[in-house]
Amino acid sequence: MKYVVFFVVLTLIACNKNSENLPQAKITADTISQNPTKEEPKDTTTVPFSKSLEGGRYFFILEGRKETSDVINFKSINIFYKRELHQKIIFDTVSVLNESEAYFDITKDVNFDGYKDLEVVNQVGNYWSTSSFWLYDKKSRKFNYYKPMDTIINPKVDTRNKLILSDYHVGPSNFYSKVYQWKKDKLVMISSQADENDGL
Repeated sequence: MKYVVFFVVLTLIACNKNSENLPQAKITADTISQNPTKEEPKDTTTVPFSKSLEGGRYFFILEGRKETSDVINFKSINIFYKRELHQKIIFDTVSVLNESEAYFDITKDVNFDGYKDLEVVNQVGNYWSTSSFWLYDKKSRKFNYYKPMDTIINPKVDTRNKLILSDYHVGPSNFYSKVYQWKKDKLVMISSQADENDGL
C-alpha cells in the first residue's frame, strides 16, 4: 500500500513538471471589447425633407435636410424613368429659408428645343430669385447642367419670341431689364436697360 501511494505522488510530480515545459499560449486583450468604437453623434438638429413632381415620363424627388430654424439644405434630386433611378443630381450649397421657397419645376422649355428642362431655385430674396437649370438632352435622355443661367435674376421664358427675360429692381428706385437669346447653343444677353434713380 505504501508503494501505491508513493507511485501516485511520483506520477503527479512528473505531470506538473511536464506541464511547466509546455509552451504557454499568449493571450492578448480584445481591443474591440475593451475600447468600443464611439458612435457618431445623432443629428438632432435636422430632419429629412423631400418634395416630388412628375414630368412626362420622368419622376423627380428633391431631397434635403430641414433645420429647426426651417432652413432647408438641398442634397440631391433623384430622377426616375420607368420606376428605375435614371439620374442623380447632387447639390453643394443650395439652401432656402423655408418650405415655400423650395421650388423646382419641369414645365419650361428654356432653350426652345421642344423638350422640358429642369429648374431648381438656388437663391431667393425679397423681390427676386435665381434658378439653376438642367437642359434635357435627347441623345443621352439626361438633364445637363447649364451654369450660365444661375445668375439670371427672375428668369421668365418668352416662348413666343424665344427669349429669356430678366426684370428686377434693387431698392425702391433702381430698375433693371435684360433680354437673353440662344445663339449656337449658348445663351447671350442681347439687350440691357437700367433705370437708376438715386433720389435726385
